[in-house]
Amino acid sequence: MERPRIIIHILSALDGKITGPFMERPSARAAGGQYGRIRLEYNGDAWLYGTVTTKEFTGCRPPILDEAEDNAFEKDFVAKRDAEIYYVSVDPLGEIGWESGEFKRAGNPDAHVIEILTEKTPAAYRAYLQKRGVSYITAGAERLDCQTACEKLYRLFAVKTMLICGGGAVNWTFLQEGVVDEISLLLAPAADGSPDSPAVFQQSPLLKESRPIEFHLKDMRRLQKDAVHLIYTVERQDRKTEGS
Repeated sequence: MERPRIIIHILSALDGKITGPFMERPSARAAGGQYGRIRLEYNGDAWLYGTVTTKEFTGCRPPILDEAEDNAFEKDFVAKRDAEIYYVSVDPLGEIGWESGEFKRAGNPDAHVIEILTEKTPAAYRAYLQKRGVSYITAGAERLDCQTACEKLYRLFAVKTMLICGGGAVNWTFLQEGVVDEISLLLAPAADGSPDSPAVFQQSPLLKESRPIEFHLKDMRRLQKDAVHLIYTVERQDRKTEGS
């Protein structure tokens, strides 16, 4: 299978949390700046986020669907093939409300949006995306098929390097399906102990099973304000687990 080189690039507190009050500490803000710089240095063709993270970026805006749109829209829709960078959103239930096919956020380059859907995603949502110029691909019947998604991103959009930037469930799901090559983990020298904050890796309730994964340390660097950048390669998996 031809697919992009895939790196999970994530910023974490010392207690493994990726969001929470710790992010307001000066050391964590400094680590966040380093995280953004390193993300650009990877020069990826695409950045991938999970549904929850994308909802936060888009203000939790729901899609307004025309339920009369019940036609059998095509499984894959390519609105733009030659974008400088792509914003890829995992969204199997069709929950993200987009205003257009361009994702704009301060401090980040403008990116063309690609939604990853499943065959269960309503036709009305596919019509909604097409009308707004949002590309989408279908990967999986009822649950996300990460391998199919990666193959289509490579074949349809020429994505050669993709960074997975969270959250924890999407990080773990792509790892479980054996399509991640490297982990880029920035540790901020801060923690808040919150029991409710998401962690770097979390099992999705839709995963039928989950197995431990081991990593090999490739490099480590001390950054400004006592942050640390750890780079791991991923121990190859001997079988595929169904994704969420």
